[in-house]
This record gives sequence, C-alpha cells and structure tokens, in this order.
Amino acid sequence: MTTKNKKWLVIITKPKSEKKVGKRLTEIGIEHLVPLQRQLRQWHDRKKWVYVPLFNSYIFVRIEEKHRNKVFDAAGIWKYLSIGGKIAVLKEQEIERIRRLCSFEGDVEISNTSFEVGEEVEIMAGHFIGFTGTLINVENKDKLK
Repeated sequence: MTTKNKKWLVIITKPKSEKKVGKRLTEIGIEHLVPLQRQLRQWHDRKKWVYVPLFNSYIFVRIEEKHRNKVFDAAGIWKYLSIGGKIAVLKEQEIERIRRLCSFEGDVEISNTSFEVGEEVEIMAGHFIGFTGTLINVENKDKLK
C-alpha cells in the first residue's frame, strides 16, 4: 500500500475497547492512532497514573479506500464515523495536532486571565503554539475550556 493513497479515517469502537482494538489493528497491519492522555485515578486504597483514551470510542486509521473493510477484521469496531452520509476524512495536520496534544504531560501556564466566554484565543508560546479555539468556559483563574 502506498502512503500517497492512504487517508485518515475515524472508526467508532465499542465502549471502553479502544486499546484492545488498537492492538488488534496492529496485529492485522493497519496503521492507526489511539490518542491517550495520562490521568491520576483514585481507588479507595491508592492513587495511580493511568493512560486513558482522549476520545472515547474513537480510533483513527490510515488506510486506502479499497482496503477500508479490512478494519472490521479487528473485533470491537462498530462503524466509520460519517458526516452527512460521507465517511469523515481527517487531514494529516489534524492528526499531528492530536499527537502533539497527547505528547505533552506538563502544566500549561496562563499568562492573561482577562478572557471572555466566546472570545477567540490563540496559544502564543510553548508546546501548543499556534493552537486556536473559542473560549467556552472560565472555571476559575487557572482553568480555561
């Protein structure tokens, strides 16, 4: 398979089976991305850092159109994500942004807290430089969504 003809598609998995499906895709030779984030989880007797999916029930696969049905050889996949009846296709730069998000484990410093909900914001320095978005919530002076 040539990489030129491959596209990034989104598959929907059964709940809580993203990592297992990722292993199965590796076994059958399909390039994929299961974005994970590190979270501190607490049980009644201990705390532990674990890696959990960044997007519940979503995995990204890079595959040629003619081999699209091969992903269903891996158990735990429901279907491709579609928008308006067409299978959703992601650009390489979107996948790279997701990879960048997942690769960072440090704290993010907020230098200006006079943001308004609905305001367009852009990260000007650091690991996420160039990321933009619309502010949807200000939880406190240290947390933005």
